[in-house]
Amino acid sequence: MGPAQQLMAAALEVRSERAKLLAQNVANADTPGYLARDINFQSAVDAMLSQEGAQSADAATTVVAQNMRFDRNDVDLNQQLAKVDDNALTYVATLKLYGDSMGRLMTAMGS
Repeated sequence: MGPAQQLMAAALEVRSERAKLLAQNVANADTPGYLARDINFQSAVDAMLSQEGAQSADAATTVVAQNMRFDRNDVDLNQQLAKVDDNALTYVATLKLYGDSMGRLMTAMGS
């Protein structure tokens, strides 16, 4: 696998982990004291590419303290749903590029 494919594979893994975090944020929108979390995409991909492995997404996870409510919960449901949509669209686009790239690689290899 070439560098472009490695980058896309890492991006897909980070997007998948981010989807899980965003789902947790949405699920805990009404949980007192819950703070929204997110992944710093660039840091997570960089860590994965530098062979730090599966813990890279966890290491790039940040608590995003914003507009704290009286119950000490900072989840803005509309903002989180917009992030879910954006992440899903980016995941699908990256997956398409990855699939096309791997198809070209297989064709070049004569398979």
